[in-house]
Amino acid sequence: MDSSKLHAAILCGPGMGHLIPILVLGERLVTHHNFEVTILVVTTPSSADQSQLLHPTASPKQFNIIEIPSVDVSCLLDPDAKVITQLAVMMREARPGIRSAISNMEIRPTVFIVDIFATESFEIADEFDMSKYVFVPTTAWFTALMAYCHVLDKEVEGQYGDQKEPLRLPGCKAVRPEDLVDPMLDRNDQMYQALRENEILRSVIKVPVYPIGPLRRSYEVARSRVEQLEWLDMQPSESVIYVSFGSGGTLSAEQITELAWGLEVSQQKFVWVVRPPIKGSVDGFLFTVGNGPDGTPDYLPDGFLTRTHNVGIVVPMWAPQVKILSHPSVGGFLSHCGWNSTLESLTNGVPMVAWPLYAE
Repeated sequence: MDSSKLHAAILCGPGMGHLIPILVLGERLVTHHNFEVTILVVTTPSSADQSQLLHPTASPKQFNIIEIPSVDVSCLLDPDAKVITQLAVMMREARPGIRSAISNMEIRPTVFIVDIFATESFEIADEFDMSKYVFVPTTAWFTALMAYCHVLDKEVEGQYGDQKEPLRLPGCKAVRPEDLVDPMLDRNDQMYQALRENEILRSVIKVPVYPIGPLRRSYEVARSRVEQLEWLDMQPSESVIYVSFGSGGTLSAEQITELAWGLEVSQQKFVWVVRPPIKGSVDGFLFTVGNGPDGTPDYLPDGFLTRTHNVGIVVPMWAPQVKILSHPSVGGFLSHCGWNSTLESLTNGVPMVAWPLYAE
């Protein structure tokens, strides 16, 4: 490591949706701004695809990656705690491991960048005299809502979802109650209480804000499935709809069946990334994407693959999304509209059909 360069430590929570923009930010700091970068990733039992992102073999190593083992937080959470709450508690309890990793670095970082779920780790930056930044890879509207949460908490009586009028945000379009983020739907939720009391998020309105990007990945994991791309090569221009619900999104068994019938009856050419249904969960694979079966899914309607083999392909669990969306035969994207997917679709000029599930 070159001690003459600025050294940035970037802290990332678990989940592919969080890891991808952090890796792209690290790559940009190295290639465009001559930084040394160390990425600290709080891990969970990960998939093969996530492991290959963390340990690429086909591309040169641009930065250091240190994996921080996650702590068992089950005793600190309500049994029905939402994924966002789980993330925040995981990051809080990982602080000793994060502190230890930074302490053991031969050349200490001078810059500390965290994602929005890790702001409690800023105390570590103070201990090591590092400049502090929050990286928010989503919309300014979302950031404004989070920063203004403590004001809304004082102004609004009762549950936000019961309000008759949209919630006003300074400088932003008002938010309909039904469009609020999950933690704000229940004011008794652990994550909502953390948002309301988070001094760092409140300080966003008092510190410089630097718009960057769009930061879009230009690479895939090494084992991208070439057969999907070869199939796309044989299709007419803009004739295929790509169907995927992010790195962790799941549908119910009933929804999968209805979507399968819709694709079949429409005779629309498609590439569909499908995961096993998890009852009552829309984000069931957020921490474990890729750990499902590699064979033909048995939760699709009987005979579906046989009847649609001339018009579409079904991909279990994971597909090379960047390459698919940039392919000229793709003309539409059915998505839950997570930020990574939205950027990748917009920058490739692919129209989207929105099916909201979580973290839109």
